[in-house]
Amino acid sequence: MISVIIPTYKSWDLLLKCLDALSVQSFEGELEIIIVNNDIDPSFPEEIQQYKNVALLHELKEGAYAARNRGLEYAKGEIVAFTDADCIPDKDWLKNGVSRLIQSHAGVVGGDVKIFFKNPEKPTAAEVYDSYTGFDQEGYVKHGHCITANWFSYKRIIDEFGRFNGELKSNGDSELSGKISKQYSVIYEKDALVLHPARYSVHEIVIKYKRLLGGTFVRLYKNKKGKGLGMHVLKFLARRIRFNLNIFSKGKISDGFKILYVHLFLLPAIIKEYFVIIQTGHTERR
Repeated sequence: MISVIIPTYKSWDLLLKCLDALSVQSFEGELEIIIVNNDIDPSFPEEIQQYKNVALLHELKEGAYAARNRGLEYAKGEIVAFTDADCIPDKDWLKNGVSRLIQSHAGVVGGDVKIFFKNPEKPTAAEVYDSYTGFDQEGYVKHGHCITANWFSYKRIIDEFGRFNGELKSNGDSELSGKISKQYSVIYEKDALVLHPARYSVHEIVIKYKRLLGGTFVRLYKNKKGKGLGMHVLKFLARRIRFNLNIFSKGKISDGFKILYVHLFLLPAIIKEYFVIIQTGHTERR
């Protein structure tokens, strides 16, 4: 049996599209789909009941990694596949991902993640930004990491390494896959594809990077009482500025100005978030 685990938080419309894609998979083996609601409200929309082999769970502890751990507790499959509620798996996603995992004897198989725009003719500034900075799964895998938007593994291997760090709101997939890569191979499979919508608004971009900063703080700097986080933020700001200048230098003027527009909101927000974290220890939930 294969267990597909999908955490969700106030994203029912997107989740239904994900379930539509899972309902027409070419994979012919036994399958269970585990939906973990990470909202305080435990209710699910009635439409979910139309889908086969779907289990509905509820996890009150905040964070997608805590929700994924709840799904792992329930999962009956020898192999588990993770994706996100806003992802749309290709029809051959499961077949290709599972096949590669079995044939390769890898610890983790990371499939491709491609983003798409609401209106390809008129992408927003945030969508353009996300198209440059989004999901480089192949690059992550080269460094022994994998993102949970598209992850295949044996459940026993995930259990061996203690599952995800449920205290993290971000970077939990990088942390766990990095541990696994010390003993098992982490490989990339381009034909195990999921589509992911680009972040549409600048607000969504800001929330993403605030969450990433919080995850970095918890993993690397919390036990040091924040020492070193300031330098991390300065390096982040410098990388963003170099990235923007590089886009301009390549003659991509329109994209460069859209990225600059995002940075006018993002960079001050990250500086502010740094001081919030240092003063309160509070990190962005989503």
